[in-house]
Amino acid sequence: MIFLKPAGFILKIDQLGRIVIPKPLRKKYDLELGDTLEVFNEADGIFMKKYCMHCEFCGNDENLTKFKDKMICDDCLSQLRNMD
Repeated sequence: MIFLKPAGFILKIDQLGRIVIPKPLRKKYDLELGDTLEVFNEADGIFMKKYCMHCEFCGNDENLTKFKDKMICDDCLSQLRNMD
């Protein structure tokens, strides 16, 4: 079970099912116009995070593999496999 700290914001869903993410949260999580969010359905609620499709180590956005909720490119994955 994940325990989340309240952010101090109450958000209202509009007629089209939208919410506005308050500016302090957008700034804190580096969310900008046009960014994509990934939404997860958890047993006790909804969890959102910024969707990233690039290597966590080098920033490459090609030949990615998902490993423990992180994206890693083939080059970095190869380097990790060859570590002693």
